[in-house]
Amino acid sequence: MSCVISRSRFCLRLLAAFLVARLSFGAGTDFGASLTADFAARDALPESRVPKAEWAAKSGWGPAAMRYPAVQVPGGVDAVKWKRARVVAVAEKYIGLPYRHHHIPDWEPAGDVPGDEKGRGLDCSNFSAWVYNYGLGVRFTSDLPEQAKGWRAPGRVLVKDEAFEPGDLLFIEKMDRSEISHVVIFVDAEHIIDCHAGGVAVRQFKGWYKSHLVFARRVIE
Repeated sequence: MSCVISRSRFCLRLLAAFLVARLSFGAGTDFGASLTADFAARDALPESRVPKAEWAAKSGWGPAAMRYPAVQVPGGVDAVKWKRARVVAVAEKYIGLPYRHHHIPDWEPAGDVPGDEKGRGLDCSNFSAWVYNYGLGVRFTSDLPEQAKGWRAPGRVLVKDEAFEPGDLLFIEKMDRSEISHVVIFVDAEHIIDCHAGGVAVRQFKGWYKSHLVFARRVIE
């Protein structure tokens, strides 16, 4: 069985979670809808302070991401739970985005670049940084080692046996355990979402993801 969960199946599961959350917060609060209500407005903002007309001249990993505005948590909800659900909703928005060594999703390198770097996309740590930036206006480093160590990045390392919560960043080491090589976003006990081979997808939290997990960092609490 494939480890990638279909978009429709994942959305149904999220919808069920949102309905439960709505009941918890009261019928007057449309919890699920509030998580995505401003997506169109945020999509209209520039992804970078570098004018788009100048993107084609950029090389390497492309233009750096701008800092998105902080979000306003709607009234009548638990702010921490809302922010955690918001991070998952934003991450799910990018399902299908290809894996590329880029700082921002819409940058497309010009000129003679390797085939696997052409077109839109993000890599694992640029994806985790982008989700928090776009989703909450929390901008931090997209460098994987710095994210893991908390350099230019918020949050704390969870203590042993502390339960993971949606939105936590989980850091995974190489198969030979020589160094941390990947970061994912925790969804629930059975699923994570990340940008890896094949692009952004919800994947089962098992196998390498569990056996080579080093630690988790919590940004929202």
